[in-house]
Amino acid sequence: MTHVIFQTQNRSIESEFNFSLTAQMVIKGLPIEGKVKLWGDEFFIDTVIQASDVHAGMDVNVGDIAYRHEDKRICVFFGKTPLSTTDKPVPEFPVVVIGKVLGLPSEIKGINEGEAIKVFVQAVQPEIKSEASNDRKLTQSEIDLLVKKLLAEKSAKAAAINGEGNKL
Repeated sequence: MTHVIFQTQNRSIESEFNFSLTAQMVIKGLPIEGKVKLWGDEFFIDTVIQASDVHAGMDVNVGDIAYRHEDKRICVFFGKTPLSTTDKPVPEFPVVVIGKVLGLPSEIKGINEGEAIKVFVQAVQPEIKSEASNDRKLTQSEIDLLVKKLLAEKSAKAAAINGEGNKL
């Protein structure tokens, strides 16, 4: 999966794009910038990205990210659309599902028509494996405690060196 961010001034929407041909073609066209357009609880961004429409259909779910070939548009579904007869979104035209929003799609509500948005691939930091790969990761409070301890040791050593230097 490829991590993609939808960034506005007030929010950052994390997502994962799948391995489909369409998703990979869209990823190659990133980053892009545009203006948010709304259609019910769907927002979309017009692009210049030309991608495949193989497997286009009308079946989407809340949280899905899709590509509309004819309009070169990336769509994010976070609730009912004007064509919905249930709580499930229904796209206006056939789309290809290319990914999924991470987190709660309801957090997207409140995005505004006309907001500037940037869509880009999130750089993933390579994970450094220790010899014991089952080691757990430290919490931030544990890291803070270690840093304080190291700084205290450094100060103590510096004081000892300065104290010894004054005796000479």
